[in-house]
Amino acid sequence: MKNTIYRKSAILILAALAFIPACSKKKSFQATTTTERGILITKNPDQPLHKKSSLKLVEELVFNGKGAGEDGFSTIDSFAVDRDGTVFICDERAALIKIFDGQGRSLGSIRTSLPESGEMPNPQIVGTTAQGELAVESTGHGRLLFYSRDGRLLRSTPLAGINTFRLGVNSRGEILIHLYRYVRPNVLYSLRLYDSALKEIKTLGHYWEPQSVGNDLYAYLPILWWVIDRGDRIVYGNPKIYEIQIFSPDGTPTRIIRKDHQPLPVSEEEKAAYRKEYAKAPYILIRFPEIHSAFQKFTIDEKGWIYVMTWERGPGGQGYWYDVFDDQGIYTARIALNRMPQLWAGDRLYTLGKDASGNVVLTRSAYQWDLR
Repeated sequence: MKNTIYRKSAILILAALAFIPACSKKKSFQATTTTERGILITKNPDQPLHKKSSLKLVEELVFNGKGAGEDGFSTIDSFAVDRDGTVFICDERAALIKIFDGQGRSLGSIRTSLPESGEMPNPQIVGTTAQGELAVESTGHGRLLFYSRDGRLLRSTPLAGINTFRLGVNSRGEILIHLYRYVRPNVLYSLRLYDSALKEIKTLGHYWEPQSVGNDLYAYLPILWWVIDRGDRIVYGNPKIYEIQIFSPDGTPTRIIRKDHQPLPVSEEEKAAYRKEYAKAPYILIRFPEIHSAFQKFTIDEKGWIYVMTWERGPGGQGYWYDVFDDQGIYTARIALNRMPQLWAGDRLYTLGKDASGNVVLTRSAYQWDLR
């Protein structure tokens, strides 16, 4: 019985209106764009161009894993959607990749395994290529595997000697790796682009963070974030400052987006919640910063609009506020979303959340902007 998917006709509005004193957009909004060494640099004020905006979502499909056989899965650890709308869902516990078409019908599954051992610890989907390949990282064995849609292992790329924090694959099969190296008393993080044979093409950025030593644990450290858009551009940001950089597919910087920013203090409620996570390890000394980083992470849609997740909670303490920049780097809108956008594919948005039973579900929604 196929019940992995269910449809809802109700329109869910997951955005709230940003109520800001009304005034003329033309008079109040002051963004500037200059060019330095061939790079477009856009500086934005701390308020958006459109003062009252909303993003209307119409829920279409929900993958909840409750079906039997090919339809069922125990959890969603990672997922990908190719250009045909095919959905790949990774069930790490079962070491399976479940495949569904754009209507939610099962297309079978891929059992991930290493050729020499038959095991695949901690598989994670990291991307799809234009040739229809599915890239899967074995985080337990330092290996990147490429599969065909029918489950054939096409090639295996060892990641020996590279400490991967996170990696992704573009449509050309090139590999973007966020890696780290211990240089006591700190950790050096880098973002590097490699070709399919793991030959380095370019280093896009790096930063230092203190290394947790002994019982010390540094909370809310600013973590470099990046995404690869559907055109293979790389969007990169270090949230120590409010700055997002855009690189062409070959790693050439093309645009920098900046915004005036007032940092938020780390609240006592946040500290309490963090301590609760480590309640079973009271010997750990958690070190909190006084203020949050400029942002948490971001996604980019197929129009080139960037959705930046801030630290400010949404209405009623649900979700977070997002700063939205258009394809020219203009701070266009500010919206609140209950679920973080995970992937924009065509005119559809994919989000991860939990149902009433606490199970992870993947939702696909159509979306429509209302900019005022």
